[in-house]
Amino acid sequence: MSHKPSSAAVTPTVNPLKLIFRGRLEFGSQRTYDIVVKHWQTRTETYFKADILLKPELVFKPEEYALDVPQSVINSTEKHWRSTTALLKEVAQFALAGNVGAWWVANGQILDQYIIEPTSEKTAVVEYINGRTLLNQAGMEKEAMEALNRAIEKFEKHALAYERRGYVNYKLKNYNDALYDFSKSIDINPNNPEPHYGRGKIRMMKNEWLLAAEDFSHTIQMSLAVQPIHWLARLRKADSLFHAKQYAAAIPELKFFLQRKFEEADPNFRFRSKAEFLLAESEKALKQQA
Repeated sequence: MSHKPSSAAVTPTVNPLKLIFRGRLEFGSQRTYDIVVKHWQTRTETYFKADILLKPELVFKPEEYALDVPQSVINSTEKHWRSTTALLKEVAQFALAGNVGAWWVANGQILDQYIIEPTSEKTAVVEYINGRTLLNQAGMEKEAMEALNRAIEKFEKHALAYERRGYVNYKLKNYNDALYDFSKSIDINPNNPEPHYGRGKIRMMKNEWLLAAEDFSHTIQMSLAVQPIHWLARLRKADSLFHAKQYAAAIPELKFFLQRKFEEADPNFRFRSKAEFLLAESEKALKQQA
C-alpha cells in the first residue's frame, strides 16, 4: 500500500529570478544628495527592511552627488524586485538627470522592465523630457534643440540631454555638432550605450571604419542582449569591419546576429537580409585574401 504525503508536508519551490540593474542618477548638489541618502536609509530601516538588492555603500558616490549602479545581475525574488524598483523610483524624483534601467529576464525574454527617471517639476527635468518628446514629432527638431539646450544650461552634466541633442543634430545633418554632443555625453557618463552608438554612426559616415567599430563594441558592452540596440550595434560593427577589410573579424559578428530570432516589431528584423549579404561578401573576400 503506497503512502501519499499530506499537502502540508510539501514545501513549494521558489525559483530565483534573474534581475538586472544598470544606470546613474545625478542629484547636482550636496544638499540634495544628503537628502537622498537619508531617505534611502530611513525607508530601508522603516519599510523595505532587507528587501533592497542594492547596497548603498556600493552605489552612492558622495564626491559626485550621484547614485551609480554598475551593471548588476542578481538572482533573487519578486518581492526584492518590487521593493528595489520602488525605492529607486522614490529617489529618482530628487534627481536632476539620469535614469536607472531595471529588467526581469527569463530565457532571454523580458518579463518586466522599467526605465526609472526623474519626472519632477525641476527645470532641467522638464526641459529634457520636453525635448525628448518633441524629437519624436516630425518637423519639431528646432523646438527639441531649444528645449535640450535649456536642460543643459540648467545642468551642464546632463549626459542624456547631450545624447538626445546629438540625435537632433544628426537628423538635421549637422554631423560635426552631433559628433561633439555624442562625445560630450560619453565624457560625462561612458556607461550609456546610446551615445556610443550615435558616435559610431557618425564615424561610419566619415569612413572612419575602425573608430566606428570601436564605438559599436562599446555599445555592445554597455547594453543587454535583450535590448534591440545591442544587436543593431553588432550589425553596424560588422558592417564597419567589412568596410575596413577586416573580414575575419566581421564574420563572427554576422553569424551571431543571424542566429538571433527577432520579432517583427524588433528594428533588427528588417536587417536580416543585409546581414546575410554582408556575411556572403565577407566570406568571399576572405577566400580571395587566402
